[in-house]
Amino acid sequence: MSETKTNPYDAVAYPGHAFSQTHPGHLATIAHFHGMQPAPIATMRVLELGCGSGGNLIPMALQSPGGAFVGIDLSASAIARAKADAEELGLRNIEFRHLDIMAVDAGLGSFDYILVHGVYSWVPPFVRERILALFGELLRPQGIAYVSYNALPGCRLRDLARDVMLYETRDIEEPLERVRAARAAIKRFAEATDPDSFYGAALRERLQQIADIPDNVLYHDDLNPGARAFALHEVLDAAAPHGLQFLAEASFPNNFGGARGPAQQILNAIPVDEPLRQEQSLDLLIGRSFRQTLLCRSGITLRRGFTGFDLAPYHLSANVREAEDEAEESRPGVAGFLFADGVRLSVDLDMGKAALRALGQAWPGSISYHELVALALREASDSLGPDTAREVGRLNEALIAIFKAGLLEIHLEPHRLTTTVSERPVAGLLARRQALTSNEVTDLRHRAVALDGIVVRKFVSLLDGTRTAPMLLAAMNDFLAEAHASGRDVSKLPRRATADEVEMHLRDVARLGLLVG
Repeated sequence: MSETKTNPYDAVAYPGHAFSQTHPGHLATIAHFHGMQPAPIATMRVLELGCGSGGNLIPMALQSPGGAFVGIDLSASAIARAKADAEELGLRNIEFRHLDIMAVDAGLGSFDYILVHGVYSWVPPFVRERILALFGELLRPQGIAYVSYNALPGCRLRDLARDVMLYETRDIEEPLERVRAARAAIKRFAEATDPDSFYGAALRERLQQIADIPDNVLYHDDLNPGARAFALHEVLDAAAPHGLQFLAEASFPNNFGGARGPAQQILNAIPVDEPLRQEQSLDLLIGRSFRQTLLCRSGITLRRGFTGFDLAPYHLSANVREAEDEAEESRPGVAGFLFADGVRLSVDLDMGKAALRALGQAWPGSISYHELVALALREASDSLGPDTAREVGRLNEALIAIFKAGLLEIHLEPHRLTTTVSERPVAGLLARRQALTSNEVTDLRHRAVALDGIVVRKFVSLLDGTRTAPMLLAAMNDFLAEAHASGRDVSKLPRRATADEVEMHLRDVARLGLLVG
């Protein structure tokens, strides 16, 4: 982490974008579930160590103009780009510093949220120790720290391929040549191993994964000889001397991950007040290879488990739709619902069906719990008995079960987006700007989403609130006419846009979470 030689992140830029799992709104919801009193998003102070070019921090600053944000990175080129982007967006609540983590001190002030994504496993031991020390020094009393790292035991399989690539590139300095040699080496060795052996199967599987990894990611993540993975208990043991304790994983509440059958029985036997034992056992059962761990002050008494959990304080969202075919639903009154990850759920509770339909229509937005209950009561009123409190209780049990399965999201504060297309629709400022140069833009749920081609990119860039649908159609046709007259190869572009296509694009943009509420 010193500047005695060229910083590898200056030599090869690492891709930077929004990571939804790091957003303070998400962290605050998890903290609140566990009995904490997290800082409100409107006035929060956020520090990101290893912020790169600001792809994760800048969208937060745009959404929370009353907050304060500080980004630290050792790459001079990344910080220069971050500063330029923040200036172009007119941000005055964010500061980027070209600084070594070892030089960070209490002079920065205290913070409600400290984020360290994609750093911990890739820096020397003394820097890792300093990261945890900074959590202890700079976190406010109800503050939350996020740290991600390669995890054991899953990364032991990944390291089989790393051993091959690191050995074969040990004398190569130039980054692109190093990547080329690494790809060639793992292909040569993997294909020469016995495919029926455990080792050969592991190398072949990793070879397929590496084929989809961009060169700059492979260079930094796999070809850094100092990178290492950690068991959760190692990180928590290192954090404890700094007055920190385990809060949860950022993937909460997906308690048992991919554990099924006997594995789930093992986890169910562990008391909820032993979260480290639960989490470490889960890793050993499913071979987790990456963790996103949340830490807080050790003096805080945390509420573990779902006993007494109440959905009332939250806004709910779910990427769900009612199944069109009823082939699997042979019972009267049963409806099938499909969730984004392919899970199909059969529901016979009338209020449950009404709630899931409402959540599907609202996605990617959310609905407050009380509003959702009122809506479900109205929609199912004809089939309800006189004991509405009992019916609400049944709905509550069903929603909590869906939440525990990882199919329902809860939010302490709603996302500032709309799925309603106004007369003059407005896409987020950052997404409009990003669409001018990239297929990847940041939505208002703090996710990186892909736009389907230059036509959609142009369309998004036009959604600044000054144009009605007819005006958008005229602007798109001007763009297409200019493109075809330019002499460039635009054979894949349509000659004209239609009013129906404009309406379709507006619906798609709304479903991507790009329209400002």
